Amino acid sequence: MSEGFGAVIQAGEEWIAYRQTRREERRRRQADGWLYPLPAKEQIEKYAEAFYGLAKLFQDMPCQKERLGDEDMEQLFEEVRQTVCAGCGREQSCWENYYFQSCRTLYGLARDLEYDGEISQESFGSLEPFCRRPAEVAGALAAAYHQARVRLLWNNRMMEQRMAAGEQIYQTAELLHRAAEGFVSSPECEQVLQRKLPRELRYLGLALDGLRVFVCDEERTEIFLALRPVKKVCVSVKTVAEILTECCGEKMRPAWNCRAVVSEDPGSFHFVPETRYQMLCGISRITKSGELVSGDNFAFLQKETGQVVMSLADGMGSGVGACRESEKVIELLEQFLEAGFPQETAVRMINSCMLLQSQDQMFSTIDLCMVDLYTARCDLIKSGAAATFLKHGDTVEVIRPGAMPVGVMQRSDYESMHRQLGESDTIIMMTDGVLEALPEEGREEQMIELIRRTETPNAKEHAQRLMERVYLLQKMNARDDMTILIGRVWKK
Repeated sequence: MSEGFGAVIQAGEEWIAYRQTRREERRRRQADGWLYPLPAKEQIEKYAEAFYGLAKLFQDMPCQKERLGDEDMEQLFEEVRQTVCAGCGREQSCWENYYFQSCRTLYGLARDLEYDGEISQESFGSLEPFCRRPAEVAGALAAAYHQARVRLLWNNRMMEQRMAAGEQIYQTAELLHRAAEGFVSSPECEQVLQRKLPRELRYLGLALDGLRVFVCDEERTEIFLALRPVKKVCVSVKTVAEILTECCGEKMRPAWNCRAVVSEDPGSFHFVPETRYQMLCGISRITKSGELVSGDNFAFLQKETGQVVMSLADGMGSGVGACRESEKVIELLEQFLEAGFPQETAVRMINSCMLLQSQDQMFSTIDLCMVDLYTARCDLIKSGAAATFLKHGDTVEVIRPGAMPVGVMQRSDYESMHRQLGESDTIIMMTDGVLEALPEEGREEQMIELIRRTETPNAKEHAQRLMERVYLLQKMNARDDMTILIGRVWKK
């Protein structure tokens, strides 16, 4: 009897110890931020510095050359001497006694090849008086020069790819540096929620296993909760957001990628402050006559951080090839932006990716517009894209491009602009096929007039009406792919 009673006591003690261990482990995990662990800021900074150093190695490599240098010219002259002059009796006289005169004469021939592609009669005539084999020398110099030009182009291509790789490494370092600076938690807010939230969630049949509060842009808070049901319940995350609003004193809502309900399976849930603005988007497209697919591609992206991104890419030419070019650019843009890359970094990375291709270089325009729904700030980036129109009330502003398409320049050439939007302001983005459909004289002024005539609160209807008017001006025969994106900002 005593042995059985002792076993019961031992089992009870083991159970109490087990429960105590679980509670201590839960507290430790919450204290260590197990839900969204924060890597050491110093360690991330070390990673960033290492990538900065690696990028500098690429930047310190020799730059591209547009023309042959003095060393290249000396090598050309040496090749001519070995192939033609080696069997000539006047070799010593020309290349030792009159070395500078011989080099000056050959340099004149090489200069003709560089600028005109052939040796002029005047330069050839300056070679004849002292050379026994002028035709052979000129032919050997031309052959060696063309081979040197091919080597120069290949070396430039390799350097271009190295610079593109260095650009990617540098942007990776920039991203790590930004990430290290962005790890700013709010212990005060976490302590307040830790006191209030478990009691409120208990009434809903939920248990709080962990929480983490971040401060973004020095003003907006993001809250991550680990929730699990303590009984068979199904609770909407909107209800949890209402409780967070009461506890924080700031209106909160579930993030765009957050699960809709807290059900039997425990999970992590992301909450952000409610935005002050909302944005409605519309699109209208017409494919070039005779083509099956459009060379234009677009995307609308709603980010967790309360930003809406409208992107438009126009591949060079039309048809399947242009579609592939612009589609790849749009896919890369979406991936980079969803991963948290800044707009400028995303464009630079895409440009370097295009340059790293060894064959079939891709060229595509990029038109990017990001609207912050908290502040209605509009950031625009253009790389070879057509003009964008911003409608503020009765005023229409034209934002003109000037940069080259991605994949053309060694360093990404883009224009970045910022505008402050207001209630019911409208953003009209389009490919060059739309503007080129208008009469050549004063195309932008004509588009401004069309935008005013097709005014409607519905963004989709506005895009369709605008496209219909442009299509009619082309007599229902599209000479190029045409795409119109429209976004309208409303205050909640």
